[in-house]
Amino acid sequence: MASFDLEQILSLLIPRPEECRQEAERLRLGNPNQSDEQLARQAVKDSRKWAASVGAATGVAASPLTMLPAAAADAAAMLRLEGKLAGTVAALLDPDSLADKEAFRRDILRAVFPGAVSQAMRKLGVRAGEEMTKAAVRRIATHEAGKEIGERAVKFLGIRLSEKAVASKTVPVVGAGIGAAWNWLEIQAVGNRAVDYHLGIDPPEQRVRKRVVSFVRDQKRRLTNRKKSK
Repeated sequence: MASFDLEQILSLLIPRPEECRQEAERLRLGNPNQSDEQLARQAVKDSRKWAASVGAATGVAASPLTMLPAAAADAAAMLRLEGKLAGTVAALLDPDSLADKEAFRRDILRAVFPGAVSQAMRKLGVRAGEEMTKAAVRRIATHEAGKEIGERAVKFLGIRLSEKAVASKTVPVVGAGIGAAWNWLEIQAVGNRAVDYHLGIDPPEQRVRKRVVSFVRDQKRRLTNRKKSK
């Protein structure tokens, strides 16, 4: 299976801030009546088309002999697309964040590899209920945190590549459709995470956790009230 080390991932994934600012300005000029959030959603839609095209092309190209090069090409292209999308969303919704190189890099890693960031932050002692919020991510802007997140991102990418290769690179014609759909969903998820993150919206896993905690509290309250009424 194609593999990437941390330096390769970062070189592909982290765009130039100026490139993201230019893309944000292009969207603003092309859609003058839309809000920044609407423009960010539009950036996600545009990226989905490119991602699907990449998945279809590499799926067609893949065969037992070309599977590894195709998987590597697909992964490299997707890292570039995902990184630029996350950076463009940041440029639209939180332009000041692009001025801090480390925060910018961590924000993009958070959008593309949320599991890596979550696990790393838990290891570094961040409370489970806040590990994916912007305030928590920014609070651990240290070399140790960056190293831990980066190492976990490498592992997560390896798992993702293996799963994707099994699903889409074995049968070329079928692989084209699977590759396109997989990339479409992948970039959609990255875009949604980036938008929610910069808008301060809780990630899905945190919303579920809050609902569970709220439900447990309600049940305890009802039980207490029943005991008092007896």
